[in-house]
Amino acid sequence: MELEDLNEDEKTALVGLVKAVILADGKVSEDEIEEVDQIVAALGEESYQKHLDAFESRFTDELAFQKFLTTITRQDARELIYGTILSGAAADAIEGGESELLSWLAGAWNIEITVAD
Repeated sequence: MELEDLNEDEKTALVGLVKAVILADGKVSEDEIEEVDQIVAALGEESYQKHLDAFESRFTDELAFQKFLTTITRQDARELIYGTILSGAAADAIEGGESELLSWLAGAWNIEITVAD
């Protein structure tokens, strides 16, 4: 599965999570900008903007967004989105807010985290 294979809600979840994770630590690194650029390229600029607008208009607080995220049910989509978000967060050090969101998401989506040696 590729990013362009995600359905509309899954794309909104991805774009919303990208924004939430990148802004969680209060700063945006050059590496994070590159990660976003790759996602924009995969989805297309128009599609990315459409889903960003949908995220910003639909979710005024974190709780509402978390409730929405639990409606994403395709496990392969969950894993792709999580991996994409994790890659973006790992572009620089994963810090407090990012870590909390990623931990919550892993639990909510039943994502098993393994660390490679």
